[in-house]
Amino acid sequence: MQNPPPPPPPSGGPPPMMPPPPSGGGMPPMMPPGGGGAMAVPGNLASPGMRIVGGLIDVVILAVVNGIISTILQKATGLAGLINIVIDVAYFGYFWSSRGASIGMMPFGFKVRDMQTGQYPTMGKAALRGFIWVLEVGFTVCIIGAVGWLWQLWDPQKQAIHDKVAGTIVTTN
Repeated sequence: MQNPPPPPPPSGGPPPMMPPPPSGGGMPPMMPPGGGGAMAVPGNLASPGMRIVGGLIDVVILAVVNGIISTILQKATGLAGLINIVIDVAYFGYFWSSRGASIGMMPFGFKVRDMQTGQYPTMGKAALRGFIWVLEVGFTVCIIGAVGWLWQLWDPQKQAIHDKVAGTIVTTN
């Protein structure tokens, strides 16, 4: 008869024999907000196929919003295009920096994380990632954008081009 494994350390403090937290009180790299999570390793990186499905959900949401704006501003297509880009980048900037996921990612439990900190990206990084994402969608018609999306299929960190530019990864919760 085997002995059961020892119980986990009590919450509220680091397990015995753990080094003290880094100076400055920051979280160790790749820790989710609130601590206590596992380090981001390939085992908990989000599935590229499901990421693409989540991206398509965001495309539908933004296409509806962009279509409404373009309909209202029929005579000013340049202005409508500019407003649409600003709204798209703001949508991603807000959701990725405050919740770690856009609406399309939420059903799958995916979270965008800064590779250096493990936290949700800053508004600046999230907006940069969103801008590149919007460019990839726009250029998908001429294959260049599709390569940006599909890059995650063969990348060891499962990063698309917008992840590489912004220094982010996508994890499963």
